[in-house]
This record gives sequence, C-alpha cells and structure tokens, in this order.
Amino acid sequence: MSNVANKSVEQHQDILAARVAKMIATQENITPTEAIRKLMVTETYGLLLDSESYLHFESAEYIFYMYGIEQCGDWERWLEL
Repeated sequence: MSNVANKSVEQHQDILAARVAKMIATQENITPTEAIRKLMVTETYGLLLDSESYLHFESAEYIFYMYGIEQCGDWERWLEL
C-alpha cells in the first residue's frame, strides 16, 4: 500500500475511533477522553487499527456494537462478527 493510501486509512481509522468514543461517552455518561481511553484497551480497537482486518470499512455503529459485545464478555459472539 502506498504512503498516501496508508495515511488515508489511518485518518479514517482515527475518525471512526473518535465517532465510537463519542457514542461510548454518551452511553456511559463519561468524558470523550475517558471514552477513548476505554476504547483503546479493547480488542475491538486493536482490530480497527489492523488495516488487514478491513474493520475500517464498517460503520462507527457496527464498531460500537462490537465494543459493546466485547464489554459484555461475549467472545463467541464477538468472534462471529
């Protein structure tokens, strides 16, 4: 992948992470900074950063859904996504 394409993917990943963090902050009544910290320690976030997973092509709502399933500890369901 070219440097331009890598940068574009990274920017899109950042945008998605910010959108998901906003959803987390709203749902859990925490600050956006706290929400991004919570997101950053999840497997969902790790998968989002892995450009080979193509999770960055999904919607923020889908990623938020994955985050919620992970927080419930339902790994079997999470892996099915």
